[in-house]
Amino acid sequence: MKLTVVGGGNTAFGMAAALKLRRFEVTLFEAPEFASSIEPVLAQGGIKIRGVAGEGLAQIDRVTTDASTAIAGASIVFIAVPAYGHARMSDLIMPYLSDKQIVLLMPGNAGGALEFAKWIKEKKSGGRPLVAEASSCLFACKKDGPAGAWVRGLKKGLPVAAFPAKETDRVVKALQETFTEFSPAQHVLETSLTNINHMVHPPGVLLNTGRVESAKEDWGFFSEGLSQSVCRVMEAIDRERVEIVSRLDLPPVTLLDWQLRFYAHQGMKGQTLFEAVSTSPVHGASKAPHSVGYRYVTEDVPYGLVPIASIGKELGIKTPALDTLIGLAGLVSGKDWWAEGRTAAKMGLAGKSAKQMIEYVTKGE
Repeated sequence: MKLTVVGGGNTAFGMAAALKLRRFEVTLFEAPEFASSIEPVLAQGGIKIRGVAGEGLAQIDRVTTDASTAIAGASIVFIAVPAYGHARMSDLIMPYLSDKQIVLLMPGNAGGALEFAKWIKEKKSGGRPLVAEASSCLFACKKDGPAGAWVRGLKKGLPVAAFPAKETDRVVKALQETFTEFSPAQHVLETSLTNINHMVHPPGVLLNTGRVESAKEDWGFFSEGLSQSVCRVMEAIDRERVEIVSRLDLPPVTLLDWQLRFYAHQGMKGQTLFEAVSTSPVHGASKAPHSVGYRYVTEDVPYGLVPIASIGKELGIKTPALDTLIGLAGLVSGKDWWAEGRTAAKMGLAGKSAKQMIEYVTKGE
């Protein structure tokens, strides 16, 4: 099977290397303006990977900034870029996508597959691929030098859904040929509303802004930044998310439950959210960002918190905690995240009731 990984960051490096170690034919594609991120891979002859996904030098078959070369013949195209890069990547690869391919946004963040499919419908007359999304990245990983990847965690039972949902089983069957950890979700509203990063990252940065911007040395984002008070804020926004999830007839799985479901097999434990995240062996090495301009805010607020709150508003659900955090993020960063973010309208959900939203993501119309 020929696979293409789109991106030049942490997840893209980890995924490309892990897939190659599993003996797939792998292409790594990056946008031309970010060619410098993949040049070290060309120079080294591959990506050196370590951790739970394998060890060694993964000799990637093709490393390129040419979209036609990257997309041609791929069975699955993994989009492993931050959500604010989805539009750019869709423009680059869309002309070369065919109806025989699966495009997986990993992650879609909130509403990624819906917006991506909407772009394809509006801009592409034929050869439309099947679009799907995962609720999060498959790995907890970081780059390990300019041409390396350190995979510290592998999520068990990562939810995946296609748009429309009637195609999910086909997508998951194909994905499980790569990793059995992929698991079917009911539809893309479930994957969009269960990305745990959205509940964790923004509070952790925004409630530690002084330290984020002024610390002279690295410090542990999870082990030091997610204090009991920060976790209370995380739990408050998560309660609102769970209310939205419940209104859409989805399982009301809490943030704590998701954390344990993904990582208990790797030693995460705790009776409370604070106990679980502050002592997580998977995340212990994660360092805090040095700026509020990091993706923990610039991605997880406009493409996570905003779409979740926007869906809530369409359903008549009050979201004061989410609104407060989105407003604070805007004040701190000097951005109008409501205007820039992924709203219900951009996802094709505006004006729809819960029943209509479910029907839309199930049937695609």
